[in-house]
Amino acid sequence: VKKSQLVQTRLSMRRGVLWITAVVSSRRLRLQSHGVAAANAFSASAPSTTRSSSTSSNMSSCSSATSGRPDALGVHLERIRSDKNEVLILDGGTGEELFRRGVPDDRKIWSATAVVNEKHHRCLRDVHKSFIDAGSDAITSNSYGITPGVGFSREDLVKYVGLAGLLARQSINEDGKSVVCGSLGPLVESYRPDLVSEHAEGVEFYKLMATALAPNVDCLLAETMSSVEESTQAVEAVGSLPSQIRRPLMVSYTLNSAGKIRSGESVLEAIPKVLRFAGRQEVDLIAVLFNCAEPEAITKAFEEISGEGNLQQLLQDNDIQLGAYANRLTPVPDQWSLEESEEAQAMRDDLSPPEYYDKFVKKWVRDFGVQLVGGCCGITPEHISYMRSHLRPTA
Repeated sequence: VKKSQLVQTRLSMRRGVLWITAVVSSRRLRLQSHGVAAANAFSASAPSTTRSSSTSSNMSSCSSATSGRPDALGVHLERIRSDKNEVLILDGGTGEELFRRGVPDDRKIWSATAVVNEKHHRCLRDVHKSFIDAGSDAITSNSYGITPGVGFSREDLVKYVGLAGLLARQSINEDGKSVVCGSLGPLVESYRPDLVSEHAEGVEFYKLMATALAPNVDCLLAETMSSVEESTQAVEAVGSLPSQIRRPLMVSYTLNSAGKIRSGESVLEAIPKVLRFAGRQEVDLIAVLFNCAEPEAITKAFEEISGEGNLQQLLQDNDIQLGAYANRLTPVPDQWSLEESEEAQAMRDDLSPPEYYDKFVKKWVRDFGVQLVGGCCGITPEHISYMRSHLRPTA
């Protein structure tokens, strides 16, 4: 039986209605605005949809997890929206940085080892801190590898995804400067649109994971999405959460070498679709990004977007930021599988901190107006430090 069949069978056996009790801090949760205007049309003849002034105002001060916590996300969003020369710097590749520091590279659960095994918790917190110290404005929870596709039960998903969020939160100073993003990665396999879960089942699992992350994150990040279908599962899950724990959402797609989403869908088609869907689900979508792809592919995607005025207007009207965090991996084959790979994907030797910034990040920011930048697999604290020294030297 093929691996994909095994995975789908395993997921199908877990069907059923999911009941979750969200653990809420004793401090009263602050309700957040979740109104997002739908992107009704994407054509030369149709007007773009804009957010109402009240909705836009509420969204620029997105609620943090509790009323007593500084609203770091809202502060950074206001900063970059009010000045197009400003950027929000994300972190780098947490998984590969863990391995660089001696955490075993498990070819089944990957970086989740650092969450599942308590002896690695200190190292994980140190990695998060190292990115903050290097200049990251935001870190991402190490929940990417905690998925049903690699065998985590519902109970363990709640336990370990929630723990990943907590470990990330524990790694920052609550000074209102650092944002914690909650990672929602592919449920079955990275880079594989052919293995994406059935829609209702995917929504169910993403809802479970988003609920577990909510108490400790400022926003959710559906990352390395390989198709529009995969991303809409995460969007719908976030939209179905109670307003008290619903967080703003960023969606990030992985690209092939041609600059298209791994499913073959054009970014020009994908972005309007996900904006419309988020509007219908009343999800506070704040950014569309590209990640875990060759930086050259990301540049191609931005070149396409920059040549399409209607799409640029759509993004502007809906206060959607563009972002990118490329990897340092050699090209990943279409039929790649983590569990079937005997060793980690090789790293490129031509993306040193200066090369990554000078050849790619600088161009994304300067030429395409990208305001969220960072790195994925293989992008180190040294890369972030170099980036910070050039993008926000006096901050």
